[in-house]
Amino acid sequence: MNIGEKTVRCPYCREEIIPGAIICKHCGSPLKMPKKKKKRSFWLDTYMLGVYSGVILMILLVILYNKIF
Repeated sequence: MNIGEKTVRCPYCREEIIPGAIICKHCGSPLKMPKKKKKRSFWLDTYMLGVYSGVILMILLVILYNKIF
């Protein structure tokens, strides 16, 4: 390590590591788990909108059918 570089201590083994480390190089413990963004697809959103619209339409048709007959 360079002399001017700041370090932090691993919470598991207490060895010095660089601040942006994801895994400790001494003990192998995960320090930060990268968060993965779940991307919802456009087609899934569109599909679900169609399903919900169809359900609402069917409920309205049943209500209207019962009022007419």
